[in-house]
Amino acid sequence: MSKSARSTKKESKAKKTSGKSSPATPKSAKRATGAETTKTRGTAKKTSSKTAEKAKSKEKPKGKEDDHILKELQAEIRSDDEQVALGAVERLSQLKDSRATEILIQGLHDRRQMVRIHVAAQLGERKDPRAVDALIASLDDQSVFVRQTVAGALENIGGAKAKKAVKRIEEEGLLLDELPEGHRLTD
Repeated sequence: MSKSARSTKKESKAKKTSGKSSPATPKSAKRATGAETTKTRGTAKKTSSKTAEKAKSKEKPKGKEDDHILKELQAEIRSDDEQVALGAVERLSQLKDSRATEILIQGLHDRRQMVRIHVAAQLGERKDPRAVDALIASLDDQSVFVRQTVAGALENIGGAKAKKAVKRIEEEGLLLDELPEGHRLTD
């Protein structure tokens, strides 16, 4: 097949796909491409503004979405399944919302020691001074492990009130420097 036959074949193919006559010169080819680009850009602008409008109409306000997440996590932290509760503690610790601190504070009263330990640790990581009073109250927990974690959380948060509470509990001997020796298993 000769060069002219191949170019004619390409031109006829271009006519079928574009629905327009094939450009005869390179300049007109550039102009045609530019017009299509402009048309495409105009369509893209319309599409993006329509998409944005749809997103705004379907999108929940951020506060309502956060409320829903916090309510779910509040229910999960109270779950009978300890693993679910611990997962909720972890997810709450990752939220920037200050209401997550309030939910974590409620977790200090959980009946399960592991949940209380993890809650205290996460409150210490958040360093939210609003948790200090609840943590101080938890220094009287029946579990030495919870008390030690709470003391660490208070030290992490800092402040005169927190330091004073940790010093008091250390003086009272409620924090053990060493764990009591366990019973050795015999064969």
